[in-house]
Amino acid sequence: MGEIARRVVDVVAGTVGDTVNPAVTGLLATAAVVTRNPELAVLSVPTGALAGALTEQGVQLVTQTLRDRAHRVQQFADAVEDETGQPIEDFVAEHVTDGAKRTFLGETVDAVTDAKTAWKIKVLARVFVQGAKDGDLIEETALYVNILRDLEAAHARFLAAMKAAPADGPGRSSTLKAIIGCDAGLAIAAPILYRHLIERGIVKSDHENIDGPYLRLTDLGSTCADWLENLGEEANTSG
Repeated sequence: MGEIARRVVDVVAGTVGDTVNPAVTGLLATAAVVTRNPELAVLSVPTGALAGALTEQGVQLVTQTLRDRAHRVQQFADAVEDETGQPIEDFVAEHVTDGAKRTFLGETVDAVTDAKTAWKIKVLARVFVQGAKDGDLIEETALYVNILRDLEAAHARFLAAMKAAPADGPGRSSTLKAIIGCDAGLAIAAPILYRHLIERGIVKSDHENIDGPYLRLTDLGSTCADWLENLGEEANTSG
């Protein structure tokens, strides 16, 4: 834990005030226990209750970070309710009934606190709902949560374009030019996106020619692309 976070935890320990949405507080507390990260528990304390103490400690800039990250968890709770028609506390009580699912919930909430876009929060909510409803999918959906930590909507768009592009190269690969042809909006970011996906083992580059590298999905990449498509979330909406 960093020095500022350690000081904030110390402040929280001596702070008395109302809590934020109890459901969000519970989610953050679960994530703090599962990930052994006490900083997550800090996010459930309202910034108004901390303001004076934080100013006294000289770390008031932390308040906006706390507010932002706690708000993401509230968005996640709202998205789960939209998916299930149940308040998240009711859904959790009904479906998160064993240690594996509690760990899955905590790890998902931890990922949510770092999510920068509404797209990722909605996708994480859908992943959580799938895993919580079907215990047989826990390991698979937990893997996707970890993968999603490093992916944004633009990556999902790139994977969708790869699936749509003519696979007439070596090993059923596609040229970068052909991939961009399926989604012209990716043209500028494409080199960054495919290199990032290669680093994550999702895309492989076999050859290169005048039209750029030949790219193909790895087995993991093909699974991820299918899975993101099946989730049905609009990947061209990143806000």
